Amino acid sequence: MFWLEPRPELVHPQRGSPRMFRVDWIEKHLSRVRPWQVMAVWMPVLAWFLTAALRHPALSPAGAGLGVLGGLAFWTLLEYVLHRWVFHFRPHPRSELQRDVSFLIHGVHHDWPYDPDRLVMPPVVAVVIALAIGFPMRAALGPVWFAPAFAGLLLGYLWYDLTHYATHHARPRTALGEMQRRNHMVHHFKHPDQLYGVTTPLWDFVFGTWPREGVPRSSPGGP
Repeated sequence: MFWLEPRPELVHPQRGSPRMFRVDWIEKHLSRVRPWQVMAVWMPVLAWFLTAALRHPALSPAGAGLGVLGGLAFWTLLEYVLHRWVFHFRPHPRSELQRDVSFLIHGVHHDWPYDPDRLVMPPVVAVVIALAIGFPMRAALGPVWFAPAFAGLLLGYLWYDLTHYATHHARPRTALGEMQRRNHMVHHFKHPDQLYGVTTPLWDFVFGTWPREGVPRSSPGGP
């Protein structure tokens, strides 16, 4: 594409990835993102939806909590669906456009898995996904249940993005963190067509993408 730099060769997979975009402001402000920026954008939105849910006259605090849990559960499924069928879609070998889109969406992360600037979702992309999901959710749930459910969805998304960053750049301190890191490293370095769940392996069991031989105790790869 004219707005992309030529695809760089994979030389140092544990260092920062090279420049991707020819347009400076896209490269600097839309391509490279850190976790604090994600939190700065989405925490106020999450707080607004939580407040709206707790103040809604038709919802009790318990009902609002139930809605949040439902949205959080829905996120775990959405996380799996996006990772498996959107991030890992297989481009047509003769389509340069599809190959470039595949590389931009997720291929760059698999080529440079330890680039700290490309481990969380750019807010512009997240906003588009949120709108595409939010409007159907509101139509399906109605105005009463939408606020707590969407708050739960946002909570799940932030959990996912921070967990994903931690699996690449933090030492696990809990059994859950160790499991998440181990599973994700197996996905990166051994079975890229399996273990799509980052926060939970639940849907890998449901959809049959849990490795038949199980997951090794030690993580393959790693910085």
